[in-house]
Amino acid sequence: MSGSPTNITDLGQALELSAATEARQALLRAWQDWSDGLFERADGPWAVAVADAAGLHLYRDPSGLASMYWARQADGNAAAAPDLATACALHGGPPRLAGPALHEYLRLLDVAAPATFCEAVRAVEPGCALRIDATRVTGGPRPPRSDSPTPGDFGTAVDELGGRLSTAVTTALAGAERPAAFLSGGVDSALVCALAARQGAGPVALTVGFDGQAFDEAPAAARVAAHLGLRHEVLRFGRRDCVAALDRLARGMDQPMADPTTMVTLLAFEHCHEHFDGVLDGTGADEAVGAMPPRHVRLAVEYGSRVPAGLRRVLVRAMARVPGLAGYTPILDFEHPAEALMRWQGFTRAEIEELCGEPVSLEDTTFYRTFARYPRHAHYERYSALLNAMPCDRLTQAMKLTGLRVRFPFCARDVDGFLRQLPTEWRHLPGQPKRILRELLARYVPRELWDGPKRGFTFPLHDFLAGDGYALLRQHVLAGRWLGRGLLRPGVVRRYAQAYIGGDRRLMFRVWALVVLGAWLDAHEDLTIPAPGD
Repeated sequence: MSGSPTNITDLGQALELSAATEARQALLRAWQDWSDGLFERADGPWAVAVADAAGLHLYRDPSGLASMYWARQADGNAAAAPDLATACALHGGPPRLAGPALHEYLRLLDVAAPATFCEAVRAVEPGCALRIDATRVTGGPRPPRSDSPTPGDFGTAVDELGGRLSTAVTTALAGAERPAAFLSGGVDSALVCALAARQGAGPVALTVGFDGQAFDEAPAAARVAAHLGLRHEVLRFGRRDCVAALDRLARGMDQPMADPTTMVTLLAFEHCHEHFDGVLDGTGADEAVGAMPPRHVRLAVEYGSRVPAGLRRVLVRAMARVPGLAGYTPILDFEHPAEALMRWQGFTRAEIEELCGEPVSLEDTTFYRTFARYPRHAHYERYSALLNAMPCDRLTQAMKLTGLRVRFPFCARDVDGFLRQLPTEWRHLPGQPKRILRELLARYVPRELWDGPKRGFTFPLHDFLAGDGYALLRQHVLAGRWLGRGLLRPGVVRRYAQAYIGGDRRLMFRVWALVVLGAWLDAHEDLTIPAPGD
């Protein structure tokens, strides 16, 4: 099992178990009584594997914040583990790198389930229940639960959301004597803090701060915390702290993922593990409420994608020479329209082929398959689905490495399922993203304290990479031991690092992907590297 249901007490009561029954025993009894009906009853980020005469049953809750991997053993039977290294060992023999996963990482800077970096191991996709026997894999996504009809009007929906989210916050803080809550100053975290404060829980509000106005959300968070009467702490970490965190992540995370905020997430979780016994986080709201991509992205997907690739290239070159049109080139400047919706711009397909020395296709990745499910005009539906498809591994891996108990009220079934069933116009209107969340927050915190441009949780990545004379690039890219293992072409790898050091900041996410990959590979030298085309 990975993680644990947040409503284990309720499950025990429904089964008429003693209050002293341990969680694993309660879940075993629940499986015996309810079989896979347990998956609809248990709540919170968790994943589980159950073996019986019918085979191996696997489940991972829709948040994806708890991991579960599986592999076939030498006898053909499947086995599962909550971490990738153990799952690789269950398969037997040295782990072998999966080439398609490497391609996905270089393009997207992470790898989404069911793919993993180990050729023989698959990850359970969020929200899926699988049954695996000696010959086949059956099952798939479980539909989100919604146990009540849609309210008759928007105001009633806001009332009901307030009640459901308040209950989820209460459940999340049950038993915590030293609670805390992350507060960025944005709508999601501010709403969680507001409901916790109204209940008298009084969590300490924590904000990760950065130097420079472009990245620092601490001032906005301080205003919200002061209005709610919460003690506010700003966690600031220096370069040395982040470099050490990168080293711990390289040694401990399941597979490479280059979310630039992962290091400070790990440092914040380590701090919380030492000082608090229950921590709230606003993750899950974006996925449940959904979002509309920016206008230029909508134009690229709906109209730019209709223009033949050769003509697009001609038009982009011509537009780039005209000052009034140069800013519109993103509408046409892409190989695949899915690129406009990616979180980070990694290497292009052609660049990956040059790096790897082999043909590359990304069509079977979770990101591209999700993109392809929607017609060109379905912008809100597509982007909302992609938010669910993109991993939150910085949280998953930071929890794994620290053992911190983090609770996510927006991921509670009664909250998540309720939000997803609401009409789109209650969740989003032009100029009013997260409409229902904003309306609820305005009841507790004046709009002028939070209703402004949202920076998002970002990290001063260029300053980090350039620090100490580009030391990270020199250590992990130019001189990394992994370059001698034949995974990527060393000359091409070094060319990217040297160009970035020379001033080409357009390559920032590409070289960052190489830094993380190099650090991880040098910490995992048991991984077998297949020859190109093998």
